[in-house]
Amino acid sequence: MVLGPRDRLIGQLYVEGDLRVVGTVEGALEVTGSVEIDEGGKVTGPVTARDRLVVGRAGSLKGDVRVARLVVQDGATFSGNVSMGKAVVASPAKPVEPTQEPQPPKAEEPVQAVEPVQALEAVKPPEPIKLPQKGKQPFGSKPKRR
Repeated sequence: MVLGPRDRLIGQLYVEGDLRVVGTVEGALEVTGSVEIDEGGKVTGPVTARDRLVVGRAGSLKGDVRVARLVVQDGATFSGNVSMGKAVVASPAKPVEPTQEPQPPKAEEPVQAVEPVQALEAVKPPEPIKLPQKGKQPFGSKPKRR
């Protein structure tokens, strides 16, 4: 599958096979084969590739990566955490849950009261240490005899 230079994906994409990104992806990618990001392709979000991920010299990736093999070519842009190896991608990634706006409670549902939080007692800062001034004898010391 190819996402071309004028294609833009916002959300999540699961691909059986390989994926080549030349367009823009804002979201999660999970691919059973290889992923190639190049020719101005830009991905912002987590990427899971069961085979290999290649960020080409004109590609950009900002997001965490779970791959068996990783190639970042000279000139590519990559920012994120990497988990690598066959075992990493063999275990399924946590499914990406769509974000939902919090809903106000329904009228028939009882609303639970929240207990107030008590403020902590203020801590008094320690007294400053007084250092002897230059030329004066510290308290309790004997003057030097010459």
